[in-house]
Amino acid sequence: MARYIRVSPEQIPMGQTALLLFVHHDELCAGAIEHRPDGRLDRRVPDNPSPHDLVLGICRLMADLPDNADLLVVMEPMAYWPASFPKLHQYAKL
Repeated sequence: MARYIRVSPEQIPMGQTALLLFVHHDELCAGAIEHRPDGRLDRRVPDNPSPHDLVLGICRLMADLPDNADLLVVMEPMAYWPASFPKLHQYAKL
């Protein structure tokens, strides 16, 4: 089963995408952040962020992962990992 691993944007391996958690209008929302092959970080968030996008965002990223791959998670300031979610592991050299 995949693990959820908290990383900083710089720790995302080149060519991979991580779940991005951020707070918008005092609500937890989700997007994605990709470490592009050219070295740039591409932050992608919905035009109208909503907390309803959180589970959908996780499902989309998980669907693109190889079997049993870990889902990387970047949390911006004030974002949090909900207590009802599976355990969030800390980064250990990927």
